[in-house]
Amino acid sequence: MFSLIFILIAGISGSMTSCENTKDNPTPGDPVPIDLSLKQKEVVASANKFAFDLFVPVLSGEDGAGNLMISPFSITSALSMTLNGAAGETFNAMNSGLRYDGQTIEEINDTYLKLIKEMIPVDEKVIMEIANSAWVEKKFTPKQAFMDALVKWYLAEVKNIDVTDPGAVDQINAWIGDKTHDKIQNMVASLPDNLAMLLVNAVYFKGKWKHQFDKDDTHDRSFFVTPDAPVDVPMMYQKEKFAMAGTENATLVELPYGQGNYSMVVMLPDEGVSNEAAAQTLTPENWGEWMASLSAGATEVEIYLPRFKYEYKRNLNDDLSSLGMGIAFDPDNADFSNISDLQLYITDVLHQTFIETNEEGTEAAAATVVIIGTTSMPPPTPVINVDRPFLYFIRETTTGTIVFMGQVTDPR
Repeated sequence: MFSLIFILIAGISGSMTSCENTKDNPTPGDPVPIDLSLKQKEVVASANKFAFDLFVPVLSGEDGAGNLMISPFSITSALSMTLNGAAGETFNAMNSGLRYDGQTIEEINDTYLKLIKEMIPVDEKVIMEIANSAWVEKKFTPKQAFMDALVKWYLAEVKNIDVTDPGAVDQINAWIGDKTHDKIQNMVASLPDNLAMLLVNAVYFKGKWKHQFDKDDTHDRSFFVTPDAPVDVPMMYQKEKFAMAGTENATLVELPYGQGNYSMVVMLPDEGVSNEAAAQTLTPENWGEWMASLSAGATEVEIYLPRFKYEYKRNLNDDLSSLGMGIAFDPDNADFSNISDLQLYITDVLHQTFIETNEEGTEAAAATVVIIGTTSMPPPTPVINVDRPFLYFIRETTTGTIVFMGQVTDPR
């Protein structure tokens, strides 16, 4: 079930579009192309390389046990927002860790704005929603240029938050729940006392199969959790034309949603081959060849696919550090001086996903939270409790003229 977790973003199946299909005159049932510049294509390719480099060790770390799913688009969206605040060695490490080598921050930002604006409406038969937000602790003042970048390039909502407010966590979770149609709930458990701000991305997807499965054809069939431990599960079935391709140790089949801008590519390892072994072949070069093969055309196949529904949650700190971003999590050496002159660092990167696939289609959601803390918050706001007799003076400030003066010994 390795690649049942993949919901491919627009553009991957775009090569299947006929040359007559245009945005102004789309061929019914065909994908509508999202036109990217050469630089934007390079950013997407870099983000996909990051996706493979992140996914393989995550999969290996699970030892093959349990369902999992990540949203590379959500993760890179949140970290790209954060990248706007990084400087010096921290910027270089994050930029390299995200596999953006060769792309400028302006090109990265421009690409994500393009994707946000055009991935959402591209297929009227698919619901795709993307939302970003920045939550600023009330005692922290970020640089205006950084906040302007989040609003301009990532269409981020800016909200203030009080880390001492017991309801602060509920506010954040409510926003994430709202943007994911309540599929991602209770994501943030607590906030660190040294909180400066949070950067949040949320993605929601709901697509109906282009060729839906008939519920009457769904029956219990064996699913081999391990080669010697089959279990009966509801298995969907249909006979239809789908694009297929073979790899060195697996078979690929592409199931389109809606008009085809979005699809699910199922990667079924050959018998005796583990998901981890199949994942080791995931490289940008191989992926490009496989997608080209899938775009060559469809052939009639019989397919059995289990229904599935699950959630997955992971702290990505160690995963991102292993990709070269460790300095961003270092309280002493991280450099986020484009956010503030205070010493800032990433305390946590949280990621949570949900997916349900059935005869009708797929519903999926993801959220990524980047928590940024500080090692040197501004001194606390002084509290002056006037709880005893006092004097007062009322004056005109430009001339120094005292107009009133008095004493209060009993305010009753």
